[in-house]
Amino acid sequence: MAEMSKREIKRFIMQGTLTGKLATVKKDNSPRIIPVRFVLDEIHKRRGGRGIGDIVFMTGIDSLKAKNIQNNNKISFCVDDQTPPFSFVTVFGIARIYHYNQTKLFKWATRIAERYMGKDMAEAYGKRNSGEDEIVIRVEPTRILAEKDIAN
Repeated sequence: MAEMSKREIKRFIMQGTLTGKLATVKKDNSPRIIPVRFVLDEIHKRRGGRGIGDIVFMTGIDSLKAKNIQNNNKISFCVDDQTPPFSFVTVFGIARIYHYNQTKLFKWATRIAERYMGKDMAEAYGKRNSGEDEIVIRVEPTRILAEKDIAN
């Protein structure tokens, strides 16, 4: 087992169509984990997140994810490779909700769709997923735990 470098972390979490597992805290203080599709916004490389940028995903304004984040914006976010020799990245961070205009919603929805659905379908999914009831959530990493080759 070895710790990943910043470059390895970025490459790992953006490879293929791995989803992130978002952990939030519900109103009754019980945990909730749900997979989300996401991208990195490397333009926002802040101090605490080892310079990987913000994690960006979208959800409905009335979703349980959004409600949980409104109540407690401290989250955990894990991306893992389930094939040997196994690796994972866990991001601890602060989630912020953004009510962007239609143009920015479409931009993020299309970027996420391109990663998971491919270039040919990105625009169609971008339009579908950028309605007025959608929001963008940005996670500012405050700490990262990243291990590779766990089985070695």
